[in-house]
Amino acid sequence: MPVSIRVTRAVASRIAVGLGALALTMAGGAQAQELTRLYAPKPPAGSAYVRVIDLSRSGAPIAFGSGPAAPVAQGDTATIYRVVKGGAPLALSVDGRSVAGEIVPAADAFSTVVVPASGPAVVIADSTEGRNDLKAQLRFYNLVPGCDGAVTVADGGPTVFEAVAPNATRQRAINPIEAILAATCGAAASGPLTLPPLKAGDHYSLFLLPGASGPVLTGQRDETEPYRGAAN
Repeated sequence: MPVSIRVTRAVASRIAVGLGALALTMAGGAQAQELTRLYAPKPPAGSAYVRVIDLSRSGAPIAFGSGPAAPVAQGDTATIYRVVKGGAPLALSVDGRSVAGEIVPAADAFSTVVVPASGPAVVIADSTEGRNDLKAQLRFYNLVPGCDGAVTVADGGPTVFEAVAPNATRQRAINPIEAILAATCGAAASGPLTLPPLKAGDHYSLFLLPGASGPVLTGQRDETEPYRGAAN
């Protein structure tokens, strides 16, 4: 009987050691995942961050260079920002057709490329000056030709952006709020757009687009794809 008790204690001891090792392994795996997220590879110096707006809003897939083509996410106006080589010509295609115009995104900067229904693409520089992580960042693009664009809080509220020229953008930091916005382009007005809840550090873009019956105001959160290349 004493021998049986010693064996049971030995087995129990081995089980405890095994469970302890398993717990350490699981903890180590969790820490490794955290380190992977923390030390994810960064794009090389001189990279550019580019997103594309297809004004036809056809939903056709868009390809960056030789990369795979993908449609704009449902409900969005632009692709997410993609990491490409800065200061070099970028080949874009929509539904397999090459986009006209020379597209050379600036290095170490963000750009929005607008593809019109006809004619060459337009590259708009997205300034990052005035960033304030204690507030939300709101950016407005007027993509309607022939008139200056403005955005106000609906029902007679204050002006958020005014006199933004065609194919131009403007940004400002705002306190995190929920609001209903409306836009005008000359005498024409858009329908209302409800801002989603924005918190400090969020970035959100507003796009004023040409529509069949007048300008259309859309919006989406800014997002940049994770870099999957070699570590830098």
